[in-house]
Amino acid sequence: MSRRKQAFGVPALSDPHRAGLFSLVLRHAPISRVELARQTSLDPSTIARTLRPLVDEGYVTEAPTAPNGRGRPERLIEIVAAKHTAIGIKIGPRVISGVVTDLGANVLARGEEEVGVPLEASDTFRAVAGLVDRLLASVPQARERSLGLGIAVSGHVDPDAGTCRYSPILGWRGVDVAKPLSEMTGLPVTVHNDVNALAVAEHLFGHGRNARNFAVVTLGPGIGLGLVIDGKVYGGAHGTAGELGHIPLVPGGPLCSCGRHGCLEALAGDAAIAAAAGTTDVAGAMIAARNGPDRQAVKAQSAFTAAGRWVGRGLAVVSNLAAPELIVITGEGSAAYDLMEHSLTASLKEYAFEGGDFLPRLEVAAADADLWGKGAACLAIQRSLR
Repeated sequence: MSRRKQAFGVPALSDPHRAGLFSLVLRHAPISRVELARQTSLDPSTIARTLRPLVDEGYVTEAPTAPNGRGRPERLIEIVAAKHTAIGIKIGPRVISGVVTDLGANVLARGEEEVGVPLEASDTFRAVAGLVDRLLASVPQARERSLGLGIAVSGHVDPDAGTCRYSPILGWRGVDVAKPLSEMTGLPVTVHNDVNALAVAEHLFGHGRNARNFAVVTLGPGIGLGLVIDGKVYGGAHGTAGELGHIPLVPGGPLCSCGRHGCLEALAGDAAIAAAAGTTDVAGAMIAARNGPDRQAVKAQSAFTAAGRWVGRGLAVVSNLAAPELIVITGEGSAAYDLMEHSLTASLKEYAFEGGDFLPRLEVAAADADLWGKGAACLAIQRSLR
């Protein structure tokens, strides 16, 4: 299923200063030249000279004039989102899901492929390549306009090498992901941990656009963490940073999926909540908790309250270690945030250093079916800005 590679690259963004300016426009458009000058400390003539190739090559356009609040018009810079496409694929334990987006991460097409368990890497790559082909075929000229393919994988990922070092949920260890998929699809491939992919998406287009230091925490079957420090995703020495779900909180506590006891995931992941609520899954626990003041509702509400307390402790660890200005809570489990918000915020304040005087701001990013695919697509978009 090998594809002939086409020429990729963004000549207009080959200059690092121009790429940096374009990144600002991408994150904050529509934006005026005055604001660009303020954020970059560049003079207006340098802004104009740097923008000119981006305008000439159709990456940005100047929108109709608008008043700036003092009665004088300002020319607003907009991204031409249709200029490029990006493909994002999330490799899950049973389903491979993906999207095609434009340059602004707006979803143009979506699809998924069910796969067997366990996931053999070679079979998985063939399924990914087939899904990529179908997605690209569904959007006119998507391949010709493509920036590349982003792959999001749960576990430890070395993005520089394009390898999955270890993924317990997939059963992979030392798997080269980027090279075989690039050969099979004919696209440049960027691979990252799935939560770090969400952090990239939040930095480019979400709550983290105006933050230099922030964290993304995902709630669900596992509890994940992506850190953005000084505007860059922090992966640690080996791409293994962010295992928030496996911080040990209770010695001798419940067994975790990692084989250890008392991890945050074992206390506040979906399975723990469902077990405490007496339901078969966390969706049933949410229904029970919101169904009224009967005995089952009280039990389910108590389960979410307890989970919130544990998650709040975990967020306090993040706050005490990294001191982010913002924590974005997302993932499928964020749908139950209202059921744990009170206990979560109280626990965060209780365990944060200095009594919570410097608490990070909390924001919730609603999860939908495209969440992980869009995050992966943003890996390809970010790659073009380097």
